Amino acid sequence: MDYQTKTKLILPFRGTWMVSNGGRTVETNNHMKFADGDGPKNQLYAYDFRREHAGNGEKLEDYEVFGENVIAPAEGVVIQIINGAIDVLPGERDRGVGVGNMVIIDHQNGEYSLLCHFKNSSIGVSVGDHVKQGDLLGLCGNTGNTSEPHIHFHLQDGPRMHTANALPAQFEKIIVDGGIKLKHEPIRKQMVSNV
Repeated sequence: MDYQTKTKLILPFRGTWMVSNGGRTVETNNHMKFADGDGPKNQLYAYDFRREHAGNGEKLEDYEVFGENVIAPAEGVVIQIINGAIDVLPGERDRGVGVGNMVIIDHQNGEYSLLCHFKNSSIGVSVGDHVKQGDLLGLCGNTGNTSEPHIHFHLQDGPRMHTANALPAQFEKIIVDGGIKLKHEPIRKQMVSNV
């Protein structure tokens, strides 16, 4: 899909995180496996961001990102939240609330950001709130259909998860593996941060 992101996006976190899913191939992004079959089409170009864990990774607190701030990737209006899903232990999955705790932001240009897997009851914004780029949304958790604490982010063309289509998301200006990249779509294993 030859699409140029209209919204000037930053990464939805502070500090340096690793891309565990990103890009437009199955080799770099597990979400792309749904491109030719059944499955969520709104997540095709989705990103997952995480960091390493301590010990054997059996406890949520072993994960560096658990409880880290999740910030708004761009200005917009909050149109939907889920905040009551319970964090599961690493390796468990709550498919009943697949997205876990989440926020959808309407950028008011036909693009909508969806961020999910927030920590239980950590979301500090409400439906109708106008957020600015970099505003705190909540904390990274391990809710929903997730293998370990991380941030899932994707861009879609509508407000409803089940009917929206995926949009490629280029980040306006970020640091990738130590160098500055403009309008970049990072891929798996790249280390990324905001400028």
